[in-house]
Amino acid sequence: MAYDGKRDRNPFDRQAVTAADAQAALEDIRRRQEQSGVAELRFGLSRSSLLTAALLLFISFASFDLPNPWGGAVLVPGLLLVALMVVRRTHGAPVRNRLGAGAALVGLACGIAAFGLFRGLAAALSSGGVPTPHLIAAAVVVGACLLVAPRARRAAEARLRRRAERRY
Repeated sequence: MAYDGKRDRNPFDRQAVTAADAQAALEDIRRRQEQSGVAELRFGLSRSSLLTAALLLFISFASFDLPNPWGGAVLVPGLLLVALMVVRRTHGAPVRNRLGAGAALVGLACGIAAFGLFRGLAAALSSGGVPTPHLIAAAVVVGACLLVAPRARRAAEARLRRRAERRY
C-alpha cells in the first residue's frame, strides 16, 4: 500500500521519535512560547492600550479634586474606559495567555507604587497651597508611567526570552 501522507491508524506501524526530533519539537515549543509572550506584551503595552490605561488612571486620580457630587460622576467615564479595555483585550488581542502569579505581583507592586507616589505628591502639593494638587499629581504620575512603559516592556521581553531559554 502506497503512503498517502495521512497518519497511520495503527500505532505499532509508526517509527519511534528520535532524539533530534524531540529536540526540534522542544525548540519549536520554546520559540512559540516566546512568540506568544512577546505578542502579548506588544499588545498590552501598545500605544493605544497605554493611552487608555493612562486616561483611566488620570481620570481616577484627578477626580479627588472635584467637589462631592461630581466626584461620583467620574465613575461613568471610568467604567466606560474599563469596558473599552476589556473589549479590546477579549476581541483584539492576538494572544490571551493566563496571568501568572509573578506578573500579577509585579502589576500589583507597580500599582501600589504609583498610588503611593500620587498620594505623597498630592500631599506635598496640597501643603504647598496648590489649588488642584490631585490634578497636578495625577498628571505627573501618569506621565512618569508613560515614560517608564517602553523600558519596562523591553525588560519584560528580555526576561521572557531568558525564561524560555532556561525552561527546556
